[in-house]
Amino acid sequence: MALVLPFLLLLLPSPALSSRHLQTGTPRVSRDIKSQPIKVVISDTCARDGAKERELDLDPDSPLVLTHRIRLVPGSGSACGQCEVDFAALRDRIERLEKEVSDLREKCGGPEGCCNAQQSKGAVCTTVRPTTDECPDDCSDQGRCVDGKCVCFPGFSGPDCSVPDCPDDCSSRGRCVNGRCVCDPGFTGPDCSSSTCPENCNDRGRCVNGRCVCDAGFTGSDCGTRSCPANCNNRGRCVNGRCVCDAGFTGSDCGTRSCPGNCNKRGRCANGKCVCDAGFAGEDCSEMSCPGNCNDRGRCVNGQCVCDPGFSGPDCSAKTCPENCNNRGRCVNGKCVCESGFTGPDCSSRSCPGNCSNHGRCVDGLCVCDGGFTGPDCSSKTCPSDCNNKGRCVNGKCVCDVGFSGQDCSTKTCPNNCSNKGRCMRGRCVCRRGFTGPDCSECQSGFTGENCDTALAAVSRLSTRDVTESSVTLFWTPPSVQYDTYHITFTSRASTASRTHILSYTSSL
Repeated sequence: MALVLPFLLLLLPSPALSSRHLQTGTPRVSRDIKSQPIKVVISDTCARDGAKERELDLDPDSPLVLTHRIRLVPGSGSACGQCEVDFAALRDRIERLEKEVSDLREKCGGPEGCCNAQQSKGAVCTTVRPTTDECPDDCSDQGRCVDGKCVCFPGFSGPDCSVPDCPDDCSSRGRCVNGRCVCDPGFTGPDCSSSTCPENCNDRGRCVNGRCVCDAGFTGSDCGTRSCPANCNNRGRCVNGRCVCDAGFTGSDCGTRSCPGNCNKRGRCANGKCVCDAGFAGEDCSEMSCPGNCNDRGRCVNGQCVCDPGFSGPDCSAKTCPENCNNRGRCVNGKCVCESGFTGPDCSSRSCPGNCSNHGRCVDGLCVCDGGFTGPDCSSKTCPSDCNNKGRCVNGKCVCDVGFSGQDCSTKTCPNNCSNKGRCMRGRCVCRRGFTGPDCSECQSGFTGENCDTALAAVSRLSTRDVTESSVTLFWTPPSVQYDTYHITFTSRASTASRTHILSYTSSL
């Protein structure tokens, strides 16, 4: 691609043209201008072959406007691979041209004009030389002709300046071919100063200092591998841009913990654990759940609780009673409340009245009382030998029948306990000396006193007075011993039959 600067106007104000010939840097114009108009050739393009040209006639002694066209030859091809270098060369040529015009203004500014009767070559006045001193191909518009030799502008070389130079001599990392660097392997750029990247990064990144800076989605030394998001978080392998996650992880970047069986579509996965939908359970939600998870009192089988012993109900929350209380009671909080007449943990036993008062065992509804207790409910204390059937048992003690005594009524008693004046042997009193009678309450004959140890004496001088049919008055002289009671025996003579009467008299003295 040729870059053309259409017009570079360099105005020389009011110089008189008196020389026969004028030559600018490029293109070259040679005319006899003594009495003829000055002709200036102007090219429309920078192309060398088939270029259209036109002439411009200028009147003598008129100011001359020089139009300088500059042609850039960046090399073959259409890509501007050397634009920076070409523009640098263009800038250098413009600076040189400005200097030449400035020198020309100084040389041609006098009243006699430029190089009187001589030819001008740039800003240096020289004697006109034969045409044989012209330079080959007019230095290809890329240099100045000096003494028949081309002095090439920077960037060009060769006898006719037709060979473009390579920038910076290809940095000693390549060969210069037709003005372009053919870089050694591993280097690139207009001057081969940049390191290349493998496979030119496969057009999937930028090459920076010989290393690929890959575009998003690609990786590898040559950007030839598709990358995976977040490098699969080091939880999987990247295969063709897709993460093949390790076991236990999922997601486009393997950043999510996976759940077993994806929870079988019966729940959601949260941090690697299944949160099962209602009615399902298990690590992977594959099992049907039971209400309340059977309250940890049973197993869940196909959605139904198989309760442990001692528990029942759809969720195993209710405590069971043994043998369901044998249908003889109610189950309350795992304990049987038995109906009347039944007892036991399972109401299987017949109950005894009063639970045998805790003084015995209940056997088939009958109390087997502990020792010392009796009665249908074992509430009564027993008496020894059951009082031998000779008395009543009251609160564990015998109330003996008359004639019997002892703890068990086994001992026969004596009347009035022998009045404490004798011993009772087999129900008969054995009286102490001086006492007699069934109960030892009497003194032996001839004795009296509290201890029956006082001998009795008969009364003296017994006499009668005032005898009537129904009464008689007796008089006697008492003995020396004071008696409380007298027993008088007499026989009535009035009756036809003789009878004996005993009278008792108690003295008031």
